[in-house]
Amino acid sequence: MFIKNRRALSVTDLRRDTLLVAEEGLRAIRPRNFLPQKIRLQGSLLLISGEKVDLARYRRIFVIGIGKAALDSAGYLERLLKDRITGGAVVDTRRGKLNKIKSFRGTHPLPSKQNVKAAERIIEIMKSAKKGDLILAIISGGGSALLFKPSTMSISAAKNVFRRLLDSGANINEINTVRKHISEVHGGNLIEMAGSADVLGLIFSDVPFRNLSLVASGPTFLDKTTKKDAEKIVTKYRLGKIRLSETPKDTKAFSRVKNILLLSNRDALGAMKKKAEGLGYRTVVSNSFVKGEAAEAGKKLLKRLKRGGEMILYGGETSVYVTNKNGKGGRNMDVVLGGVKYLKDNQLILSMASDGVDNIAESAGALADSLTLRKIKNSGLDPDKYLKRNNSYVFWRRIGDLIKSERTGSNVSDLMLVAQQKPFAAASASARSTADKRDKPFGEPKINKK
Repeated sequence: MFIKNRRALSVTDLRRDTLLVAEEGLRAIRPRNFLPQKIRLQGSLLLISGEKVDLARYRRIFVIGIGKAALDSAGYLERLLKDRITGGAVVDTRRGKLNKIKSFRGTHPLPSKQNVKAAERIIEIMKSAKKGDLILAIISGGGSALLFKPSTMSISAAKNVFRRLLDSGANINEINTVRKHISEVHGGNLIEMAGSADVLGLIFSDVPFRNLSLVASGPTFLDKTTKKDAEKIVTKYRLGKIRLSETPKDTKAFSRVKNILLLSNRDALGAMKKKAEGLGYRTVVSNSFVKGEAAEAGKKLLKRLKRGGEMILYGGETSVYVTNKNGKGGRNMDVVLGGVKYLKDNQLILSMASDGVDNIAESAGALADSLTLRKIKNSGLDPDKYLKRNNSYVFWRRIGDLIKSERTGSNVSDLMLVAQQKPFAAASASARSTADKRDKPFGEPKINKK
């Protein structure tokens, strides 16, 4: 059971159904659940989402990984490739025991010295690779911060830049554009270090559309943004004088790179849609790239609900303008808090982080429905007051409608849904009863919590 408090929250049919649907989305993106279908070994052939790579051609194989899917995915590759792997390094929000691959735990969403240390080891591996070597690069959401080595400023100065961008409500594209132009590793810089080795990028997308160069600030992609683009963002958010560098523009270095999309929020939303339909809802995936102010998004998501038995699914990543530096909240909790006063009878709104953490470790997001409205009325709490103070976590903790989830070991942006109670009991009992009978472990990396 991914959602740890699912049973406690499931006090109505609508709550139970929507939580089962949300959980199905989390289950679909867990590396141990989908990687065996996406990456297989057939003799010396590595089969990856329809692509074939003959490992017999390579003298050495290295694995590097960045982001919230790095640890579990590296563990799977070790079990699959075994002695074919020469070595490697991954940086994730967790550290685990791997055999030939060094595991680092970094900080997110702001970089730190730990992140730089991991980046330096990955740089060493890239620079040591020669012609006849293959680098398998796991690139996933969260990698922008987790893999970081500034080229134009100190780590503390870079941290301040990103904090100011986050607090100002800058979107992920703006933040990553600036990041690429103060970094030694993003925006394709990592590829220039790889010499004549072949690089296979395994992409776990947490960005809209199919612009995969945005994932983790594109360390394995030729960057289409420029120093001038970054300068405009620096000016827009009044960041002051910042020394920026241009990203690599020579296409020759990227001829040795092949990037393959392994996972996106479409996979999660597709699994959620199938589950919802099995539970008897008329279901549509409306938008997989929701953006904008989190509190405003909640209102917009609810607007499309028109009749009973509907469920509308969304994915994306909103932003939060921070006015209270001491507030405790997250964008998913803000989405729900912003939408709560627009709820009608028998409606529900839910938003949660696909990695299981909505900025605050104790929460993946929140849900709200008619029961929530009654609790708010009885408590006397003012949702707008908590929104303005950036205290959505405090609000939902007091109301009792936080969603608490296990870490999924993946990240495909946020998952959101709105639903209206069915006019009749059409839900399938069997669809609900199978929810807890899966997710049996198959030897994931042992997580080091120290």
